[in-house]
Amino acid sequence: MSKSYDAIVIGAGQNGLTCACYLAAAGLRVLVLERYHAIGGMTLTEEVIGPGYWSDLHASGYQLANFSPVPKDLKLHELGVELIEPEIPFAHAFPDGRAIAVYRDLERTVENISRISPVDAETCRKLFQRYGSEREKIIDSFFSPPPSFADQAKSFATMSNGMEAYRFSLQSIRDWAAETFTSPEVSCLFASFAAFVGAAPDDAGGAEIAWLFASVLQAEGNN
Repeated sequence: MSKSYDAIVIGAGQNGLTCACYLAAAGLRVLVLERYHAIGGMTLTEEVIGPGYWSDLHASGYQLANFSPVPKDLKLHELGVELIEPEIPFAHAFPDGRAIAVYRDLERTVENISRISPVDAETCRKLFQRYGSEREKIIDSFFSPPPSFADQAKSFATMSNGMEAYRFSLQSIRDWAAETFTSPEVSCLFASFAAFVGAAPDDAGGAEIAWLFASVLQAEGNN
């Protein structure tokens, strides 16, 4: 290699490209290496199974895009990047032909879930509203180092519902869904989010992950 660089980024996926752009913006000479025939990583869509059939190679959505400072920092809109926000961030279909659709509009979401279970629909309303009441704190946590166990314990100790919050943080999705919902369909809706991030049915913390993921997409959208 005849040229010298301050940084070499291996992989031209969305994370590698983002890192390289920030380094270059800081004045460093950056080289990005990618062995695949195209750059973009999980943002790529290609004709995998045949002509005319387009498939996402990795991601089916760009979750949390509305929180990220990257699009604004890199002025992606000036380059023609447009994040599409569907009215229905996510839905779950069942073998009998029924489905649950979760809308950006909370009332439409509750109405849709009530076709499966009116009781669970009201429970979902409270769960999604809970995210709204904790939104700023949750967003701050996305861009902060995770707290130590000692700091987390202190936080629980200062909360009026500290023991309940501590228990929820350790619950599996199986146990939480069984005590929270009356219908297997709504339980499945939330359990799918735990599975999406790799939490098995009995893994500790799966319940909180499922609630958070579903709540964020309902409130913020899924690009």
